[in-house]
Amino acid sequence: MVESLFTRLMRDAAIHNHRRLLVISGSHLWCLQQVKPLVEKVDITISDSFGGVEKQITSSQSHKLLGKTLSSIIFDAWSGFNPNRFGQVSGTIGGGGVLVLLCPDLDEWPAFDDPEHAALVASPYTTEDVGRRFISRIAMLLEDDAYTVICRESKELAGVEIELPELPDTAKPQEEAILPNKTPDQQKAVELILSQFRRGRRPVVLTADRGRGKSVALGIAAAQLSGLDFEQILVTAPEFETVEELFAMAGQLLPDYQHEKGSLHKGQHSIRYLSPEKALQESGGGKVLLVDEAAAIPVPILSALLERFPRIAFASTVHGYEGTGQGFSLRFKKVLNTLTPKWKGLHLKQPIRWSDNDPLERLVFNLLLLNAEASECSSDLPLEDSELSVRLLDRDQLAEDYQTLSQLFGLLTLAHYRTTPGDLRILLDSPNLYIWLLRSNHHVIGAVLVSDEGPLPAELIEKIWAGERRPRGHLLPQALVCQEGALQAASLKAGRVMRIAVHPVLHRKGLGTKILQYVIGQSKQMGWDYLGSSYAANPELQHFWHQNGFDTVRIGSVRDSVSGSHAALVMCALNEKGKTVQTGLRERFIEQLNYRLSDDLVDLEVAVVCRLLQHAGFTPVLTPHDKSDLKAFSYHNRSYESCAFAIHKLLLRCLDKISDDRLLSLLGNPDFQRLVERNLQQKSWSELDQAGTGRKQMMRQFRSVVEQLLDGEERLNV
Repeated sequence: MVESLFTRLMRDAAIHNHRRLLVISGSHLWCLQQVKPLVEKVDITISDSFGGVEKQITSSQSHKLLGKTLSSIIFDAWSGFNPNRFGQVSGTIGGGGVLVLLCPDLDEWPAFDDPEHAALVASPYTTEDVGRRFISRIAMLLEDDAYTVICRESKELAGVEIELPELPDTAKPQEEAILPNKTPDQQKAVELILSQFRRGRRPVVLTADRGRGKSVALGIAAAQLSGLDFEQILVTAPEFETVEELFAMAGQLLPDYQHEKGSLHKGQHSIRYLSPEKALQESGGGKVLLVDEAAAIPVPILSALLERFPRIAFASTVHGYEGTGQGFSLRFKKVLNTLTPKWKGLHLKQPIRWSDNDPLERLVFNLLLLNAEASECSSDLPLEDSELSVRLLDRDQLAEDYQTLSQLFGLLTLAHYRTTPGDLRILLDSPNLYIWLLRSNHHVIGAVLVSDEGPLPAELIEKIWAGERRPRGHLLPQALVCQEGALQAASLKAGRVMRIAVHPVLHRKGLGTKILQYVIGQSKQMGWDYLGSSYAANPELQHFWHQNGFDTVRIGSVRDSVSGSHAALVMCALNEKGKTVQTGLRERFIEQLNYRLSDDLVDLEVAVVCRLLQHAGFTPVLTPHDKSDLKAFSYHNRSYESCAFAIHKLLLRCLDKISDDRLLSLLGNPDFQRLVERNLQQKSWSELDQAGTGRKQMMRQFRSVVEQLLDGEERLNV
């Protein structure tokens, strides 16, 4: 029966150029028996259950399908339902294709001990403690979907005949595109890139849902640009698999180029792939940079690439499992407006790999909340205390409240560039998660997600301290024990702030502080000894945490490969036990900071350095001899080296006493920033002289900065 049903679905999908979902739901043995005739017919089977099948991969290998277009896939949820991988798989099926989903009986699926549950728990929790809300929601939506065909063991036994629902109408395109473009949208995207790049620093931003051909558009543009005056076309993305389609299209259009993985070249002309970090090391002059899946790359890295490359195009999926295109659009467009106001954008609407109104696309959007939208609210929304409410969510109620769930997940996607469907499952099912919501009337305008961590298992503490074990979860206590050697932190219970989000139109109104302070007030009732968080260090977030009573107790030695920033760890003690640990860690951090700035933190952003020192409490005394040296340096020709230590003390004193407004003013002065890099971070003169101004010119700039700082020091001490 299933084999004939599958054949009918393939035929029906091909007629409409749509994609269909066939659900095989029942006992494990029955499901395997039903699809056994299909495993040789489909393009790939994603499962751990079928032995000896040639075209089979495990769920963890599904990323290998990125960039491919397939006609039929079996996805075995008995081997685990990973939301991100299900999204990846659905996006690879082309028009006329069928996705076959194997799962337990829909009524019993929520109770099934999904192998993916292990990724949601940390000691002392077990998989039995994992919620069943996510799968309950999936099963309900599958049963309610008008175009999903469900073959259930229980109905087969009852002799119920399965009918195919009629597919929606397909809109025919009104315009034809010029080859090699498949749609007018794709053609407009290529033309926009070519026209903008002829005019200098005019970036392009392409956005689209999956299947609209944006990556191929970049490939067409790369081939055409390589045939013009541009010898080096660089391509970057979170991983090479993302841009395989780009290189395949460019290769088709450039048959006389030599093809290698991640590279096309002929003489001096080349198109080559680089990771975002490697792209930052390239000089941008005379080169083109094409950035694919930009939403999955941190905004600080995108901003640095934007400044480095005069000719740059960004493409991103708006609703995708790779990252959050909505958040990317909102946050990065602010950067574009500031740095390159002549940028232009284009949204590609028409699908290429399937027709409009595709049933599978709409269903996957609903299942994984890829279409979640933050609440629509304006900057004049009432924010008086009487209009605001903060409360701890009941997640059973949240799972049934579609509007609140959608607003919350939509808010999180705007707030964090790496929000994925997997986070939806964590949101609903993780046993150690607490969610506080901030509302104005019926609008969700803020949220704080806190995970319960610690104490560490007593039998593992020494091995964690020695770096021999790293049990799942417990990020804060493990970092403090393993990285900072604070064994006393192992026995403490912590609340780790995983996410804190406020609606973008309501930023800088004190709402983040309001909801965080409410959480702090409730934290003692949760049994926590301290609250903490680990975040990608930047000046704005540093100021937020410090203003709310959190101390920085750790800065990571290397930049995180995902965020592109150093990780900072902050703490806020809730009782004496927490305060004792926090005080010790804080004192040790400050004791080491001055040394580390010229060692492992030498590449830390100047603004972050200054914020740390602003709260470090360094107050060295300027002796009469120091002041004499500083005046000799500022007003005369005393060498930098003979006055460097006096300048060092002056910088520390000024940063300790400085107001926020004065610090922002200084950070706007590139000469001050360069002095911090030379004096506090001990960067060489050659490292500082990127613009080729020469040491003499830098000395004049340094003398001017020291004069200003010395004048401010003297006025403070009048």
